[in-house]
Amino acid sequence: MQDLWNHLKTTNKPIALYGTGNGADKIISRMMSDGSWEKVQGIFASSGFVRDRMFHGIRVESYEDVKKRLGDMIVILCFGSSLPEVVSNVDRISAENELYAPQVPVYGTGIFDLSFYEENRELIDRAERLMCDELSLKTFRNTIEYFLTGRIDLLRKCEVTPEEEYALTNISPSSLYVDLGAYTGDTVLEYCRVFPGISDIIAVEPDIKNYRKLVQNTDGKENVTSINCLISDTTGMTHINLGKGRGVHEQGSGNEIMSDTVDNILKGKAAHLIKYDVEGNELKALTGSAETIRKYKPVLHVACYHRSEDIFELPLYINSLRDDYRIYMRHRPHLLNWDTQFICV
Repeated sequence: MQDLWNHLKTTNKPIALYGTGNGADKIISRMMSDGSWEKVQGIFASSGFVRDRMFHGIRVESYEDVKKRLGDMIVILCFGSSLPEVVSNVDRISAENELYAPQVPVYGTGIFDLSFYEENRELIDRAERLMCDELSLKTFRNTIEYFLTGRIDLLRKCEVTPEEEYALTNISPSSLYVDLGAYTGDTVLEYCRVFPGISDIIAVEPDIKNYRKLVQNTDGKENVTSINCLISDTTGMTHINLGKGRGVHEQGSGNEIMSDTVDNILKGKAAHLIKYDVEGNELKALTGSAETIRKYKPVLHVACYHRSEDIFELPLYINSLRDDYRIYMRHRPHLLNWDTQFICV
């Protein structure tokens, strides 16, 4: 069995990278460590992002120029998107070339390669057995295969619409919704529209700029309580990467911020629906919700694409708290495995 990284080491084709962001940095770092970086003979960007610039010592070109120069090549997609025009362009490039989108975690350092899979195979198999319907099982298996191969067509085969995803959740009247990673209030407003049974909302967002927009966008809704803190497994001071990279996540140093737990925020009050999209802190956030989950069994919407371990650690931990949850896995349209979550009811 061979994973994508071994394929890139052994291929005779030239390699071109598509994208010049943080994802490309991580992919290049891995390629440098395993000896495939020397095969990269081009880097290109979407129209409007080419400009006259260098990236890791290679001049950034247009796709057309790289294709004309290299001919039969492997394209490595270094970013994610759900924008239709971007997806359409990637489809066009994929039709003309061998194309892969390596799985590099948004946070953490564990890349899901063949050795990672073998090391965690027992846990992966246990988590797979928790998937409660055929689509969840297919989504789980296809995601694992995507991690190993970088083939984005595997994710396409298990996409669902937001409406299909929401259909798994039934909220009774007078329910409390806890939005962890509320951003600017988009999911607060969306969930209130989709689930009319929600009567009260606690919205938590660590980024102060996003928090201010959250307050502004929910102004006039008396049933919304907004909290500016980072959700974790402890209460106190912690550090975040404010202003750096994609999203805000907990780390060992950086900007200081208060952290809190769901259990401490609720102080014994029942929650009926909790959404976890906390930039890699999902396991810690669940740990800090253990009392609430055990006592009230709220519906859980848990993002599972920030860290390589999320796909098996999160369902296994949830099952350890309550083994009567039905755990579904759903993936919305996206070039990468982002917009994927476990829905526990």
